[in-house]
Amino acid sequence: MVLPFFTKINYIMIKLETHCHSLGGSDCAIADNNTLVKKYVQAGYGGIVITNHVSKSSYDFNKGKTHAEKVRFYYSLIETLREELKPYNIKVFYGSEVNVVCDRSAGYQEFTVYGITEKDMMDNKPLFTFTQEELFRFAEKRGLFMYQTHPFRDGIITGDARFMHGAESFNGNFHHYNHNDKAEEFCKKYGLIGMAGTDFHREEQPLTAGIYVPDNVCTNEQLTEYIFKNDFTVYADVLTYEREVKKYKESKWK
Repeated sequence: MVLPFFTKINYIMIKLETHCHSLGGSDCAIADNNTLVKKYVQAGYGGIVITNHVSKSSYDFNKGKTHAEKVRFYYSLIETLREELKPYNIKVFYGSEVNVVCDRSAGYQEFTVYGITEKDMMDNKPLFTFTQEELFRFAEKRGLFMYQTHPFRDGIITGDARFMHGAESFNGNFHHYNHNDKAEEFCKKYGLIGMAGTDFHREEQPLTAGIYVPDNVCTNEQLTEYIFKNDFTVYADVLTYEREVKKYKESKWK
């Protein structure tokens, strides 16, 4: 009998960043690759999911004229980071934070999909033209994991729990008011898988979140399989996050 990869006995747990944006891939990211690599090495992470935006603004911002050229550029950035992090034993996984079609007069919605391949993205219309339900059906058909990022952030429309596998119960980006307590209750109420991520964009951000996974999780498929089991431990530096939010609010009031 062939045992699943995660039944291996002699593994160690590594800290995985679940929500990270890179320069060039997300129009709001301003930390260059050298900064990104340095911060994650120093913070002791063993893996990063690169979750660059798939939105109309980022799509227009990305290099390339055709859909195929834009998709190739999108994945080339992940490949570059994978090579730069390889000497430090930090694994890189595919993720896409998709800004879906919704009632813009009420706010916006973003859902992160793990494991989507270049071919998946190449063979379909831009994902930001999907509704939440359409994106969920797309993920379900391919066995991908889909969750709503910062579901209670100011300006966000909380999604329909029927059409997501999980939600970000802790978002560590202090430049926004995320209301993580509400997100955690949302996950409990609807039996959703609770995720935690730094939502990294810039050098001054402390790395505040992630999850722990076995070091024998090496592929996108293995990561998705492990998360769907919902048997992982969350890392959330709540004290640092709350301290930085307080400083940020005070600076806004000045």
